[in-house]
Amino acid sequence: MNETPVRVRVTYAKGGNLRFIGHLDTQRMFERALRRSKLPLRYTQGFNKHLRINLASALPLGFTSVAEMLDFWMNEPLEPDLIRTRLTKSLPAEIKLLDVRLIENNLPSLQGSLIASEYEITFPDHLSAGQIENSLEELLRGESIPITRRGKSIDLKPMILDYIFTETEKNQPLLRIRMSSSASANARPDDLLEKMGLDPAECKVERTKLIFKE
Repeated sequence: MNETPVRVRVTYAKGGNLRFIGHLDTQRMFERALRRSKLPLRYTQGFNKHLRINLASALPLGFTSVAEMLDFWMNEPLEPDLIRTRLTKSLPAEIKLLDVRLIENNLPSLQGSLIASEYEITFPDHLSAGQIENSLEELLRGESIPITRRGKSIDLKPMILDYIFTETEKNQPLLRIRMSSSASANARPDDLLEKMGLDPAECKVERTKLIFKE
């Protein structure tokens, strides 16, 4: 075995019916796909060996994404195009590999360095951009936006970092928003939509970017 592990970073899109599978199931799906790929995968040492894999962040159920990321490790280097070809053949069609590259082992972990996520929220036709904008700005005028998660009260307001209203090509209201995604401050757009009096299931939420520490 090569003493120096080879670290591979994958950026991928997740859509279709796979938006309804959770974080752990997504990880298991990639583990199975990697094993089927016949790549020279790196496993942990010891009695209970498991594949070395690290996903950046949990994507909430119902969300799509064009910005998901994961790292895995191999025992020897291969060309990124070959890695991409082998892995693509082993994955469902709803997973699209956007980028595959070899990276330095000393880079921080994806989960440890993630600080924010950007989302696009498309609203149903019966809502106007003015209604949505007014609802959000009314929330932001308050001292806090309290939500309850796992029995704890959390203030969502400081986790809303930036936003802009626009429209889709079909003239549907569209909100582009940046929210905290760190371990200590992890904001979710569906929580915000509920505070705005909207049903998240009626909106299309897509993660468009992951932002990491420099």
